[in-house]
Amino acid sequence: MESYPTQYVEHNLPLIALSGLGHDSGVSHPPNNPGFTQSPGASIKVDQPELPSSVGQAIRDEFYRHDGSTLAWNSTGNEARPGLVGFKFSNVGRNLVYPRRKAAPAPQATPDESSASPPSSNNAASHDLHSTLSPLSPTSPLFPDGLMTPTWMTKHQSDFPSVLLCFFEINADPSAASLQDNQLKNEITNLKTALSRPGFRTRLAVVLVTDQSIDEVSAFDERLSTIRRATGLDPKNSFFVLSKPESSSELPKFVLDTLVALQPVCVDYYRDLTKHARRKKNRGYIPPPTGGTARGTSQSLSTHGWNARYDFKQGVFAEFRQEMDVAERHYASAIEELFNPEGVLESTPIWSSRWEEARQLADIIAIRLIRCQLWRSMTSGAAETWTSYKDRTRALVDVRGKGVQTYGYAAWESRWAEIMGQLINRSDVPAFNVSSGPQGAGQEEEDVFVPIAIMAPPEKAYATTDRLPPYRLLHHAGYFYRLARRWAVERYQRTQAIPEDDRTPPNETPASRLADRTRAYDTYMVLPPHEELPATAPFNEKISMKVQELDSAARHEFESRRQYRMSARICLDQAKFLTSEAKYDEASDVLLPIWHEMSWRREGWWDLAGEVIRDLYGAAQNAERLRLCAELRWEMLSHVFGDTFSNYQPEIKVDDTTGTSISLDSQTRLAPVSVSFSFASDEGHVGDTIPCQLTLSSRSIKGDLGISISAVSVLLGDGSSRLQLTHGEGDVTGPAQEPKMRDETSSASARLQMTAPANLALLPSQTKVYNFTVHLREVGELLVSGIRITAMLGSFTFEYTYSMPTDFNASQWWLFGGKDLISRGIDRDESYAVHVLPKPPRVQLSLGDSEQQFFTSEEMSLKLVVLNEENDSVQGTLRFEVPDDILTAIELQWEDDQDPSNDELSLYQTVDTIESYERREYRLTFKAPAEPINLPITVAIDYSISDEPTSPVTKATTFNFKIIEPFATEYDLHPRLDNEPWPSFFSLPKSPDESSLSTGIRQKWSLSTEITSHSISPLHIQKISLDIVQSSENIHCDVLSDTTPSGPLNPMISVKHHLPVFTRRHSLDDRRPSSLSLALSISWRRNPSSPLVTTTLPIPLLNIPPAEPRVLCTAGPVVSGPSSSSADTSESQRSELQNTRRLTYTLENPSMHFLTFTLAMEASDQFAFSGPKMKNVSLTPLSRVSVEYRLMALNTEGTQEWKNGPEVKGQQEVTAGAGLEKGSRGKWVYPVLRVTDSYFNKTLRVIDAGEGVKVDDRPAADGGGRGVGVWVPIS
Repeated sequence: MESYPTQYVEHNLPLIALSGLGHDSGVSHPPNNPGFTQSPGASIKVDQPELPSSVGQAIRDEFYRHDGSTLAWNSTGNEARPGLVGFKFSNVGRNLVYPRRKAAPAPQATPDESSASPPSSNNAASHDLHSTLSPLSPTSPLFPDGLMTPTWMTKHQSDFPSVLLCFFEINADPSAASLQDNQLKNEITNLKTALSRPGFRTRLAVVLVTDQSIDEVSAFDERLSTIRRATGLDPKNSFFVLSKPESSSELPKFVLDTLVALQPVCVDYYRDLTKHARRKKNRGYIPPPTGGTARGTSQSLSTHGWNARYDFKQGVFAEFRQEMDVAERHYASAIEELFNPEGVLESTPIWSSRWEEARQLADIIAIRLIRCQLWRSMTSGAAETWTSYKDRTRALVDVRGKGVQTYGYAAWESRWAEIMGQLINRSDVPAFNVSSGPQGAGQEEEDVFVPIAIMAPPEKAYATTDRLPPYRLLHHAGYFYRLARRWAVERYQRTQAIPEDDRTPPNETPASRLADRTRAYDTYMVLPPHEELPATAPFNEKISMKVQELDSAARHEFESRRQYRMSARICLDQAKFLTSEAKYDEASDVLLPIWHEMSWRREGWWDLAGEVIRDLYGAAQNAERLRLCAELRWEMLSHVFGDTFSNYQPEIKVDDTTGTSISLDSQTRLAPVSVSFSFASDEGHVGDTIPCQLTLSSRSIKGDLGISISAVSVLLGDGSSRLQLTHGEGDVTGPAQEPKMRDETSSASARLQMTAPANLALLPSQTKVYNFTVHLREVGELLVSGIRITAMLGSFTFEYTYSMPTDFNASQWWLFGGKDLISRGIDRDESYAVHVLPKPPRVQLSLGDSEQQFFTSEEMSLKLVVLNEENDSVQGTLRFEVPDDILTAIELQWEDDQDPSNDELSLYQTVDTIESYERREYRLTFKAPAEPINLPITVAIDYSISDEPTSPVTKATTFNFKIIEPFATEYDLHPRLDNEPWPSFFSLPKSPDESSLSTGIRQKWSLSTEITSHSISPLHIQKISLDIVQSSENIHCDVLSDTTPSGPLNPMISVKHHLPVFTRRHSLDDRRPSSLSLALSISWRRNPSSPLVTTTLPIPLLNIPPAEPRVLCTAGPVVSGPSSSSADTSESQRSELQNTRRLTYTLENPSMHFLTFTLAMEASDQFAFSGPKMKNVSLTPLSRVSVEYRLMALNTEGTQEWKNGPEVKGQQEVTAGAGLEKGSRGKWVYPVLRVTDSYFNKTLRVIDAGEGVKVDDRPAADGGGRGVGVWVPIS
């Protein structure tokens, strides 16, 4: 934008004139139009003295800190106060001088001129005076048809302040207070009067600076109030008081608050100027110029020109107010007026200077329009405006101008693109802000992700439309600088294409030729051809510098966003341009960084990489940089460039760098030779040898100068070990060779220094393999860290290093097939690495006579067998590799090293000398966990061989133990009839010393437990018992003494055990359901002599129903009368007694209510019964009643054997003698007794509560659901 007048392109800010702050020599106004200087006009002088220099300078510097000239062109540019607009300040001292407002009257015509001019209405003189910068004033530089001048911008930005801020000092001296106050009143009143005259719109604001703090002098408040009332100033925005600052933060705060208060005053000032301009535009006619029609001219400014002029003024005033949307509308209207078919650009002759002025004004208005849009974050609108104006200008120049093929138009295109880039940078578009990103400790800058903002997203106005193409979106400034550079080169090329006759000075050119030159070349804002590129000058240094400046600006933008490929492309173009100007050293300096770190080389863009190398090689040759030429030649020999450099046969000259060594790396340079290295396997042991293969392949182009390889070094580990092949003319010249490696170090050294001679000569496109072996000496990872080739190219020695594993990692192993090489694939990702293991241990660890099954809570004692398969005797220590928490939980230890006096676990077992192939046994013990688990136990032995005592060897073996539970159990809880008498409702309770905590009724239950063995061998059960895990809150539980069954439990055999349980509620009134938490303890042995093991199995929660009335059914044998035991009792009578069964129904009422039940026994053809057919039973609270029946089976159909005898452990002694012995015959009959509550009409379910009765749980469809059945023995 520096090509245009500064007043035109800078952003307009409200101007505040500072008066009374002393002289400031550092303030300079922008230069006015050098062709026109305004005459001074009215002045306003202040008689009061200025502030002391120190105070005035401090205040002045603080105001200058808020100058908005350097702020970003956006709405958030002011960081001190976001809502505060920027300002400009001018220090006027005590005398404010305005420029002349009206132009001087036109000179009066002489009598001769008056008599010679016939009277005419058109020549009627106008005596109205206009502005000195108006096209209507004859003395104006715009007279008669000019549009605008930069002086008008200077007038409002530097000469006409919006506010005159006067500073006066007020003293605290009471003797001079009255005189000073009156002087201040008179001075302020005079200023207000002077500024209120017609034509003056500057506002007045006053700041009174006290020499002491207002809080210290009580009379200050009254004096200030008197001055304010007398002068009529508003304390909000025109009357301020600056007390003596007590801290360094008070003055900045005062200045900031003052500017905030003056902001609306400044806006009102420029709004009044806008109204004045709008009234002039809307008056509907063009006033005549001062003094009548312009003499000697017939052209005057058209209506469209006046409209464009006033729209431009209103846009500028809107910018002063920071109303960028209003300014945008006025600027857009001004451009339309200029490009109107009847506008200035279409009606003004192109040879006139006014046409170029109009073009310049159109450019300025377009620049301001784009700035307004960027200010409002209308990025896509700004891009569209930029493109639209460029197209309109191109059409205008092509139709009305001298065409778009001139160097002048190319200069305008370059300038227009550069201006857009500058606008984007000055506007500080948020979308293009470069963020450095969070960078952690030890993190390189290249590793930090930074999002690249290439294009700004479209604004809301474009959000509803279809997806915009990229060219309609705003790109960052780098693209515009690159476009400007392209047009600058085009301008240069078009200038160089101008015939030499047209570039001669005018004094050496015929007049006819000079006229043709004027009509042919567009010189808008550029020099004429003879100055643009004189015939005697081969280059234009100014344009050359401009091209390089644009290149630098574009590179900065692209590199800041990490667009390194674009930056490299710009450097390549810049080097081409410098080469075209024969600046070979500069071109080389530009290309060298790109060549060193070229991404195109890493990513395989060989066309671009070859272009860089070719251009750099040409520049280096012309600059006579022979060492650089040799480095480039090395890379040019690579086959990836194809035939690009096949015709290059450079001359290798000799200079002081000849013969020196050149070190190159595969990360930054290509090479004409490729290498690969592979170990035969990925693992090996110390002391072994491993085959290796080195492959050399020529990748040079055909017909090259050829390189001779003198040595190949394979670097191992940190580089201290190496394998080296040196060139030697041997007998073997084929593609496969087996050089004999010679170790140059001692066998005790861990480093490898092995060398061997080999034929390293390579022909173009030839591949050679070298097979040799390497002795493994050290445990760890042995890998190739790099391969270095030493070769000669011309007179230079190259040391080329393949430093990355991907450069030499082999994917195939070559075999020699007699004539050619045959490849075999390698199924490893890292062929250049081998894992060196320690010398393999040959001591075997195994378990001896271990159990096949391991059960929970069992103490294990296992035999560990140590077998020495080494060739010599060994000795060492056995140890466990088990986590400490598991080690302590299972009490793992060595049985042989236990010390009875020591409570600590024995974790180590000393192994004395074991001869070769001798075995020794040790025992380890541990206690299995209480829950099933897979338990791995690792046993390790650290031993040393007798002939190598300094080389320890470790052998570890892991034994997995699957710990399972020895039994599987199923549980079922059945109610049983308790024989303990119930308490009487009418009896008194026991005395307190005899009563227990639980006063409820005791109930008996039978826990049926079915136990199945998981063992594959019989287990000997010693004891089964119930344990109370947790007591219930409302019930007390008792278990009887442990039952002690005997005998082995065979594998996968199930037995049942009935364990009695007694419960008693804590209170008779408690009716809540309860639960029992019990556990089953089983004591068992593997064999009668093995240790006793107790396994505790958790029982699922047992639910005890609430205390409700119930009916319990029990059965027993019929008790014979006295006569039945006599000797006279017949055999038939005894048979009848044996075929009968006594059935007892017990009705329990544990509630506190009187209950009545109706009992009804149904008849059946399967049995006969003796007892009440129907009966009513009344139960008092807390009572129970038994009703007996005698049953006799009527037939023997369905007779079967009783099978629930000895298998039901723990009850044999009860069922014996009751006809329920195993093998006795009988049948099940199902009597139906209905028990109904007479009051609630609720039928109670009969519950089986003893041996010899059972509930038929089968479904009714299967013939079940018959209720409670009774076993009746049949003889």
